[in-house]
Amino acid sequence: MDDIPDDDRDGGAKVHGFTPFLRVAVDVLPSKRRHEEPSPTKVRIVGGPQRESYDHAKEMEAYHKEQAALARQKQTQLATENQQIIAQLQAAEKMEAEHAARIKSLQHELHSKSQLIADMQRHEGQLEAQFIGDQEKLQELVNHCNTMVPQILETQKLLAQRNDDVERLNRLLLQKKDEAIQLRAYNYLQGKKNTPQTKPPARRGTRASLGFVQNSSTRTIEIPLDPVPLARAPMGKANPKPKAKLAATPELANLFGTDVDTLGGFISKFERLVVDDDATITVEGTTPKKRNGKQFKQLPKSLVTHIHTALRIATYTKFQVNQANEFSIYNPAEEHKVAACEKDFVDPPNDVFQWDFSPGYGQSRWNQLMIEKIVDAALESDGDRGPIAMADVDPEYLKKLMKEKLKRYHSGWKGFQPHFNEELGRMETMREAQARGTQAYEQHQLAARSNSSKHRKYEDRIQTITAAIDMKRDEGIAVDIATWERLLEMLELLGEQGMSSEEEDEVEANDRKVIVYMVKLCVWREPRIVDYLRLVDKQTALFKKRGRDQRDQRGPPPHTRVRTDVPGSPKVPRGLPMSLYNGEWLKAATPAYVKNLKISKEAFGLFVAAVDRMAI
Repeated sequence: MDDIPDDDRDGGAKVHGFTPFLRVAVDVLPSKRRHEEPSPTKVRIVGGPQRESYDHAKEMEAYHKEQAALARQKQTQLATENQQIIAQLQAAEKMEAEHAARIKSLQHELHSKSQLIADMQRHEGQLEAQFIGDQEKLQELVNHCNTMVPQILETQKLLAQRNDDVERLNRLLLQKKDEAIQLRAYNYLQGKKNTPQTKPPARRGTRASLGFVQNSSTRTIEIPLDPVPLARAPMGKANPKPKAKLAATPELANLFGTDVDTLGGFISKFERLVVDDDATITVEGTTPKKRNGKQFKQLPKSLVTHIHTALRIATYTKFQVNQANEFSIYNPAEEHKVAACEKDFVDPPNDVFQWDFSPGYGQSRWNQLMIEKIVDAALESDGDRGPIAMADVDPEYLKKLMKEKLKRYHSGWKGFQPHFNEELGRMETMREAQARGTQAYEQHQLAARSNSSKHRKYEDRIQTITAAIDMKRDEGIAVDIATWERLLEMLELLGEQGMSSEEEDEVEANDRKVIVYMVKLCVWREPRIVDYLRLVDKQTALFKKRGRDQRDQRGPPPHTRVRTDVPGSPKVPRGLPMSLYNGEWLKAATPAYVKNLKISKEAFGLFVAAVDRMAI
């Protein structure tokens, strides 16, 4: 119906509408010329079945056109999907190739690791075999030691028995010898009483420090002891003075209750152990310890004291404290400020003075800056003409002293910080920590007073012995000067720590309170040293008594000292000769403790009875 002109469509439609049995015949006349318009189409209406076939053919044509369009659209869509599938396939093939390469690399690495594990297993097997072999050797050594232990114990037991025998013989010999000396001393004193006394000639000269107005032999005491000789007489010395020896006489043997031969054997053993000329003392050399840090020149004691005072005043002034123990309850610098100073180099203000007591305070940059400010303040206070500047003291030495003071400040502060209480199973409260710190501080003060007492006692005894030696030389009394000199050597070896501890106590006598000092027992020290020091104290008392007599009893009398059996707990000095330690105390101590004492192998003899001065 598309070929029917518009002007004929209405008529055709009517014909088609009213006469459906007609069909249309279309005759198209060919154009005469190429570019001429076609001649109009003539339509004839045809009825019957042909019309239905024509309509059906038209519908089928339209349907097939629609299907062809859908097919073309579907073809285009399938082509697009095909291209996408091809791209995905190519990407999958590429990924598969990468995975294959990765798998190959992992397989190669796995092979290398397997070889390494195999090597390690072989090495582990070798080490295990070596360990088993070493264990077997060690077991053999243990078995060998176990077989030797009974022999060693038996040898030690035998040696201990022999030492006990020798010690028992020595004690017996000394006991008998003391009895003989006492008898001889008694006879000597009796003979001296029967001898008419002559007044010694007057001598000029006196020691102003002791306050005596006359020089008399009653100013000093004579000690009936001689120092033990330590070495033989020098070679080439003509007619050396023979050492006093105790002869084994029948009278002395009867006194001891034995025979002459036995007594002679005892004396011979004793002389070999104590005063034998052939005794050889071997002193092992020691390698000086390597000192770390910068070495400073030695300064006079007075200058060191002045430096400590200047640093202390500068510290107390800048930190606004009155004494060192105030740092125990001190508020240290805040952590974030210390961290900024350490990491970002943010210096504290010049007017800020606070210590950093955190862990690592010794290397803290904050504390180094504080120490520099304290040292600068001390030097500024001392001035350009002060003792520190005149002595050209290195400022690093002052910083070193301040670091030592900082350690003490930190130690006091740490003692007042809460600790974990094992009994309570928790951390202490601040109040509990302060109570504990206060108790520790009071104990420290008691120990400091005890050390101060030891210092005074040591200085008094040194001064007494020195004065006694000078007086005896002035008076020409030289019989026991060697004894006093040996006492001085012994006292210098013992030092302040070698003095007995004391506790101040208050007792009531004659309705008034009197201060007395309870002297504790120095358990580590050789017991005989107490008797030697009593002789020195007796000389000190004699000096003080005569001094008070010359001053018409002016000045306070010395305090009463009462010796007790209560053992003290002082710090045992190390490095002393064996003769200054208590042998029984050393036996009771552990070998590790004795080794830590580092006992000197240098011989130091004490005293024996002055037999030649007490002969009958």
